[in-house]
Amino acid sequence: MKKTTAKLWMAWLMVLVLAVFSLAGCGQNGESSETADISTMAGTAESASAETAESVPADTSETEMTSAAETAGNQATAAWAGSMVFDHALKLEYAENFQADYYQDGYVLFTAGAEQQPYLVVPEGQSVPEGIPEEVTVLQMPLDRILLSSTGMCSLFSAIGALDHVKLVTTEADDWYINDVKNRMEDGSIQYTGEYDEPDFEQVTAENIQLVIETTMINGSPDVLEKYEELGIPTLVETSSQENHPLGRVEWVKLWGILCGMEEEAEAYFAEQKTMVESLAEEEKSDVSVAMFYASSSRGTCYVRNGGDYMAKMIELAGGNYLQEDLNPDESGTAKMSFEELYASIQDVDYIFYINLSDKYYSLADMTAGNELFGSCKAVQNGHVWYTSQDFIQSTAAIGSIIQDMHTIFTSDGTATTDHLIRME
Repeated sequence: MKKTTAKLWMAWLMVLVLAVFSLAGCGQNGESSETADISTMAGTAESASAETAESVPADTSETEMTSAAETAGNQATAAWAGSMVFDHALKLEYAENFQADYYQDGYVLFTAGAEQQPYLVVPEGQSVPEGIPEEVTVLQMPLDRILLSSTGMCSLFSAIGALDHVKLVTTEADDWYINDVKNRMEDGSIQYTGEYDEPDFEQVTAENIQLVIETTMINGSPDVLEKYEELGIPTLVETSSQENHPLGRVEWVKLWGILCGMEEEAEAYFAEQKTMVESLAEEEKSDVSVAMFYASSSRGTCYVRNGGDYMAKMIELAGGNYLQEDLNPDESGTAKMSFEELYASIQDVDYIFYINLSDKYYSLADMTAGNELFGSCKAVQNGHVWYTSQDFIQSTAAIGSIIQDMHTIFTSDGTATTDHLIRME
């Protein structure tokens, strides 16, 4: 119901925004824009929203409710002659954590983030509506000076050729494995501005940053968000990490396409990744079991992907069977285990995909030297262990390709090595 709730909320907000736009520009019954009563407009919008809600039967399906919300939005906006006119909603197939609607003349109203913060994208050459509600963040195109904190989202910018719009990042050059970003940091067109929770605000100001795109990690540093607000710099906290489906993460490329004026490139790229994944749907499922984790000897801990994590879903989509599917099945991320607990769960697993973080293993000898318990695992004894490539974690844009790589491994009797999963010898 998350999409439906966002749609209903957006329908109400759009009516309010458009009402303000219309009355600010045209007046009402001879009144000037300065004397227009915004509370009256809000009441009108709320009434329209309430009527829509009352008209939907209790047993209406989610699809029907979404359609009703879109219809209500169209009817409400059509009532304001001379204002922005609804054109179409952005088609989203997997992403659930943002929504976007297009209006004539190029305006786009979208919501994103944990609280579905509303943003109005104003096209180049168009004016900003007067009296816009405070809760709506206005983004004036072109947006070509962005601070981007997410490496995964940066991979999506790179995939559609949108890195010209990025000026600052919060990951140092040596820690990047996306070649386009690394090259731009070397030539200075993209610069490091400090960690996400300790950015160089003087540099941010000097670079005239128009938008800061953060990950949910910033929620632990509210003072940073407050400082951006004080400086008058809009922020967007992207929540792609909370998408239930791997392709939901990739579909955020459509939002970045809107912000960079590259919608066609974004649509084409998503379609390509989607085809890679959906083409496997009719393939016969493998019976191999797969574990996915990484180890930290210094902490005496292993980090196992939760059953609800997107990487577990990638394994399933590729035709494998994730061993720990019942481990926190409603949660993303990882769960901590001791080496002994991990060994007890994986000793008979068929394949191991080792995430090369913390303790880095490039061979079976490295792995057993790291902890001798691994040497007794069936997958290690059979040579069915793969480690992830350096760019694996940063490559949200390559999720479709990675799923294809997993499928190749499952259908090769465990002998294949791929770009993103390299077989240990």
